[in-house]
Amino acid sequence: MNQQDQLDTQIRLCQQGRPEGFRWLLAQYGPRLRAYFFRVSGSSADADDLLQDLFVKLIENIKDYQHKGRFESWLFRIAANLARDRVRRLSHNGPQVTDQKILEYENVDPNQELPDELAQKAEQHDRLRKAVAQLPLPDREIVLLRHYGQLSFKELAAHFKMPLGTVLAKVHRSLKRLRVLLEQE
Repeated sequence: MNQQDQLDTQIRLCQQGRPEGFRWLLAQYGPRLRAYFFRVSGSSADADDLLQDLFVKLIENIKDYQHKGRFESWLFRIAANLARDRVRRLSHNGPQVTDQKILEYENVDPNQELPDELAQKAEQHDRLRKAVAQLPLPDREIVLLRHYGQLSFKELAAHFKMPLGTVLAKVHRSLKRLRVLLEQE
């Protein structure tokens, strides 16, 4: 059975309310969704909460899902809406990232001495998160959905209801702005 047939089967199982379908979807998409939520919120606990909220929404809405397009686009559209709502509720300044949150994400014991390489990687993650947090919310969202949600430009255009060229330009300008922010630091 190819990957698309497998997905179709699991969606049908979910629409029938069968738990094995939801378990499969969580195993397939959970890690990418959690990584996306972590990068949006800057918090491991918030990422877990958002992932849980997403799967509650999935359970509530899967029966109405019409499998005409890519399931990932539909799923990440829900994720983006949840993340946007959470970020707006918590702060208009973007996620606040601390060394503790970086260590949580990297699964490193904060009491353990970090080897130089791991400390350098944590520092790079911190610089990137701070730079991403400085982007305006719409630009931040499009970059995170593109790179961590792995949505195609076409899917982003549909999600944001923009022409494909506009999405390409926004992603390009946002990444260019990120480079400038990282160089300034």
